[in-house]
Amino acid sequence: MKKWIRILSTAIMALSLAFGAGAESPATPGPAEAGLSVDAGNALTAGELAAEAERLKAMALAASPINDPAGEDARYEDGILHLYEFGALYCDRAEMTAETEIQAFSASAGDALQPRGKGIDSRFDEITALYPNGNPALAGTREAALLYLDEGEAGSFRYGMILRDGQRIQQIVYGAVEKEGEQFRMARLTYSLQGGIVSGIQATGLGAAGLADSSLRNELYQEVRNLTGETGYTRVPSSEVGTDLTPFGPEDLRFGEFQLDGATPESMPGQPEIFGPEEWEGDASVIRVVGEEYEAVFRCEADGSRPRLWTFDITGEDLEGPRAVRLGDALFEDMNRFRHGENETDGVTELLYGENGKAPFGLANYAGDDGMSLTYATTLSDGREITMTLRYEGATLKGLYMIAEEGNTNP
Repeated sequence: MKKWIRILSTAIMALSLAFGAGAESPATPGPAEAGLSVDAGNALTAGELAAEAERLKAMALAASPINDPAGEDARYEDGILHLYEFGALYCDRAEMTAETEIQAFSASAGDALQPRGKGIDSRFDEITALYPNGNPALAGTREAALLYLDEGEAGSFRYGMILRDGQRIQQIVYGAVEKEGEQFRMARLTYSLQGGIVSGIQATGLGAAGLADSSLRNELYQEVRNLTGETGYTRVPSSEVGTDLTPFGPEDLRFGEFQLDGATPESMPGQPEIFGPEEWEGDASVIRVVGEEYEAVFRCEADGSRPRLWTFDITGEDLEGPRAVRLGDALFEDMNRFRHGENETDGVTELLYGENGKAPFGLANYAGDDGMSLTYATTLSDGREITMTLRYEGATLKGLYMIAEEGNTNP
C-alpha cells in the first residue's frame, strides 16, 4: 500500500518527462470485484479536463499573471507556472497565447474552479455524489478505498478512489487512462480535503506531458485494481441529524484488536508491559497494562486474581477507539458518529440522548472547567457501568478516557 501511495502521488507529476512508446503490451483488463459494479457513464474523462483547461486559458488570456512566468522560480515539473488570482496554470511555455498548452492546473481558493459545479469548501459527500460510487461504505484499507473501476478498450480504464488516514479523508482522486496512439494519456483530477471539506483542486496529465508508455499504465492499473479485493476497513456511519444513529453501546467496546468487555491484562493487544499487582487504596490492588498508544488499569485481589477493567486511556495519536474516534479529531466529527439531537441545548450543556447519569446516555459540555467534552455511558456484561469521556481543547480531541464503576460484578 505504501508503494501505491507513492505511485499515485508521483506518477502523474513524472509525466512531464518525455516517455517513449513502450513495446510492452497492456495488462489484460479484468472485471471489478468487491461490489464495485456501477454505472460509470458519468465517470471523469480526459476530454472533460481538457475542456476545463481551455476555459481557464480563456480567462488567463483576459488577465495578467501575478508572477513572472519567465523567471526561474516559475519552472516546475508539471510545466511553467502562470499564477492568476483565480488559480495556477502549468503550461508548456512562458507566453500565454492561444497556442499555449496547459499541462496541469490547480486552485486552493475562490470559485473559478468548480468541476461539475462544486469546488472549494464543498463537502466530501457533495463531491462523491457527482461521480460514480460503487462503494458508499468506503471499504478498503486504512490508507485507501476504490470507488469505481471502469474497464475500456485497448487498455483504457477510468477510476475513482480516496486516499485517507483512517477516517480522515485526505484526497478524492478521479483518473482517466485513455489510449492515444502508441501511448496512454493519464489524466487525473484530485480534490484535497481538510476536515471533510475541499481545500484544494488539482488536475494533471494534460497536454503532451500527460502521455506515458504502457509500463507506467500497467503499474498504475494493477495498483488501482488491487484495491478491489480490500474490504478490511470501512467508513464509520456519520450523521448531522443524529437521531438516526445508535447510542454508545457494549458493541463499541470492541474496536480494532481491543475487546474491553471481559478483558484481562493478558488479553490486551500488542506486547504491553504489565505491572503489578500493586497496592492501591485500602485493601484494593491494581494491575497496570501499558501498551503502544494505550494504558489500562485493572482492579484485582491482592494476589492478582479476579482482574476487572477499571480504566482505559488512549495515549497515542494513531490508535482509533470506539467508532474510530481518535486524538486530533474535531468535536463535530466525533459527535456525528454517536446518537444525538434528542434535546435542545442551553449553550453550555446538551443531553444528547437518554437520561443523564443512567446508562445509556450521552452528554455534551461546551463550557467545562477543563474544556469541552463529550461523555457516553453504557453497561458491561458484568453489570457495571462504563463511561467514556472525550476531552477537547479548541474543539480538537486531546484525550479519551474510560472508567468503569467499582461496584460488584455479577457472579
